[in-house]
Amino acid sequence: MLKTKQSQKYLLELEKLAQQGKYRLGLRTVEKYLKQYPAMDEFLLKHAFFLYHHAADLKYSRSAKKERVQTLKIINYFNQAIRICRKLIKRKKFLPQRIYLNARIYLAQIYAMLGKSREAKIFANATYKYLPIALTAERVADVCRRLNDLNGARRWYQKAVKKAKKADEKAMAHVGLAMLYRHLGQVDKALKEARVAIYFFKHADHPKLLNLKLLIKILHSHIPELKKTTLLV
Repeated sequence: MLKTKQSQKYLLELEKLAQQGKYRLGLRTVEKYLKQYPAMDEFLLKHAFFLYHHAADLKYSRSAKKERVQTLKIINYFNQAIRICRKLIKRKKFLPQRIYLNARIYLAQIYAMLGKSREAKIFANATYKYLPIALTAERVADVCRRLNDLNGARRWYQKAVKKAKKADEKAMAHVGLAMLYRHLGQVDKALKEARVAIYFFKHADHPKLLNLKLLIKILHSHIPELKKTTLLV
């Protein structure tokens, strides 16, 4: 299905919600747009994205209250996202590479969040072999981190740094390393990587397309020591 000016406008709105981390609102919004464009691959991919990100938010921030109901809701969201990703992956010949690649990446991350270690790693590694770039290396690192394979995550983030060609790619790889080092208790290394990440974000080709404020918020939440620096002044 060809994009119209209206559908492009909707996609930009969804991208903005994704950058702002408004996953619940994004999910409601994309489901509304899907009624108008039920067969558009871009919207199907966005649907999978918001389903699994909202599920992840619920999974990692849920309280003990209504635990069983919440768990069933999370599993339902993840399963919906899995079905969409599988559907898109089967249509490889008819998809732009970006949509096919992201569907594979999302699926590996969902498997990791569900604790399906073998499936997650096999899928993530196969995706990197299919297209060995910084993005796919960084996504393998993310899968390893979610599965608590911290040494594997470090190796893959370092590989992503080496593979990165653009400033925004380098920034994301260094963000991953920064948060990983902080998790390992290596604060000095975490601060160093955070500084490098922000440097590359500020020197990206299209800085207006990147949400630097969100990046800073994420880094602060994972590396509270960063607040003591004058890095962001």
